Amino acid sequence: MRFPQSAAVAFLAHSAILALLFPASVGKGAAQSSTPEFRVIALAEANSIHRPFVDAAKLWLQAEARQDHFSVDYIENTDKIDEAFLARYQLFLQLDYPPYAWKPKAVAAFTKYIEEGRGGWVGFHHATLLGEFDGYPMWPWFSQFMGGIRFTDYIPKFATATVVVEDQLHPVMKNIGPSFVIDNEEWYTYDKSPRPNVHVLAHVDEATYSPDTGTKMGDHPVIWTNEHVKARNVYIFMGHHPELLQNSSFTTIFHNAILWTAHQ
Repeated sequence: MRFPQSAAVAFLAHSAILALLFPASVGKGAAQSSTPEFRVIALAEANSIHRPFVDAAKLWLQAEARQDHFSVDYIENTDKIDEAFLARYQLFLQLDYPPYAWKPKAVAAFTKYIEEGRGGWVGFHHATLLGEFDGYPMWPWFSQFMGGIRFTDYIPKFATATVVVEDQLHPVMKNIGPSFVIDNEEWYTYDKSPRPNVHVLAHVDEATYSPDTGTKMGDHPVIWTNEHVKARNVYIFMGHHPELLQNSSFTTIFHNAILWTAHQ
């Protein structure tokens, strides 16, 4: 589900405000630390509807990398991914790329990377667009990695909602209160809750959707980790729009997830 027309509109609407969001960083290149303690590879499509989020995230990561002493390289597709390529990185950051259209060698290398704990993984939003899309079949392994789920629907007009933290003691939730609000998000629903197969860190309280919507799951986890693989991993559902990088709860979770999954 690519929403190409909306992507163009969103990019034009949001790119103009990036300089206001991150005035000190505009015009600079990829985030690099002079003495990196670990290396991150970040995957994001070039022409996605989520491009404004990715652009804002790159600018945020530039400052984050300096602060926490890591480096970030970026790729726009999976063409380069194989075992040798992934061996260079301690963390795979899936900023915006769905679980289809991966090259076969990338599928094999990434599966081994996760199952054998060769590095960590943090994925956002688009990573649970699981199903048959754009002529590609379901990736069963990735579905199991995400808790055995399949994408079913989304809130096309978006909604603001409260996210309830379930495990405040988990390192990813350090310095996060019992709940926080996410504005204007495109909440996905799935054919079932991933809860039986993952460790849920937070869920969205669907009773707080504003405006209200009939697109609901009941039990709706939005941040979780799969403890059945060796790699430290976190899925963070939010990741549609650049204003998320101005939400202190979101950036704190993002920060924590990077350091925890990279074993820092």
